[in-house]
Amino acid sequence: MHKPKLHLIAPAGSCDKFFKRLKFETDDGFVNFVQRTVGDAWEVTADTSLLAPNEADELAGRSDDLQRATDIQNALADPNVRAIVTIRGGAWFTRILPHIDFDVLLNRKSPVAFFGFSELTPMANIVAAYKMGIGLYDMGPAFLAYGLLRYASHHPDAPAEARDHPPDWTRKNLLPECENFFRDVVNMLAGEPTARTIHADLLMGDAPSGSQVQMVGGNLTVLSTMVGSRYDHFVRPKGHWLMLEDFNDKIERYDRFLSHFTLANYWDECAGILLGDFHWGETDQRDAMLALLKFHLPSFWNNPVLATTDVGHTWPLSPLPLHVPLYWRREEDGRFALEWDAKTTAVLD
Repeated sequence: MHKPKLHLIAPAGSCDKFFKRLKFETDDGFVNFVQRTVGDAWEVTADTSLLAPNEADELAGRSDDLQRATDIQNALADPNVRAIVTIRGGAWFTRILPHIDFDVLLNRKSPVAFFGFSELTPMANIVAAYKMGIGLYDMGPAFLAYGLLRYASHHPDAPAEARDHPPDWTRKNLLPECENFFRDVVNMLAGEPTARTIHADLLMGDAPSGSQVQMVGGNLTVLSTMVGSRYDHFVRPKGHWLMLEDFNDKIERYDRFLSHFTLANYWDECAGILLGDFHWGETDQRDAMLALLKFHLPSFWNNPVLATTDVGHTWPLSPLPLHVPLYWRREEDGRFALEWDAKTTAVLD
């Protein structure tokens, strides 16, 4: 009997700098590290030639579009692949979408889960929309290099050691937090609950405790490229909530992206909005994003808007399953926690 496969991909930015930070001399070194972390119950696979290629802005970023698309399509079609985990976001992925035949998922008899965020926003939403697909908006572990450093530098809950020496603390915790991420991944794949719960504050409207919701969405910049495209129906929030997050960009650019949704009538049937983390450097942009939304939402809007710092380009970061039933639970302090049946993410027989 074949072991279930956990397939690693890096179809966006190169992982070269990330692997060097971890002091892996070869790409196989990271694959072997993940194998040791998840244990013998899984077979960890990857096309290592695609993980850390040369990357140059002046040369269109990457030159291996068809190879990247083929690697993803083969993994989606392989019945032994039960999980696909993106190591890094970054750039260069969205343009290869037309080269991937996602309908190979229609022939699957076993579920496959996809983990990725940011540049991988389209794939998380598309995979989640298929019966045998599970899409989790969750970080690629290479993000930890940025997330940990930002946490150490400015988060009020950061330990004194982190605040005093952010780079040293980040280097010390990078590998252990990678291990924690992959352990949580295989726990979720086994149908166990994650400890990384999403907590949110109600900004507008009302979100009754116990109400069921389904989410679509992701990174605002990348998500906006899907509006009006052949992939529009995978992200259009018809009866769903729309989750939005982004970072290190001007509010005026976010206004343009929201305008794309407004002109495409995205708000008319949207059941609610979850604002993930928005920041530029040390500046929290949540209030600015809420102010923008009020100019874009229709006059009849009375649905809830909640905000969380647990989703987006932030750390600690929580997974968000897309296109599946989720539930808001009101906590004693008045905040909301997002919960789901742990079996939602199970892929093992």
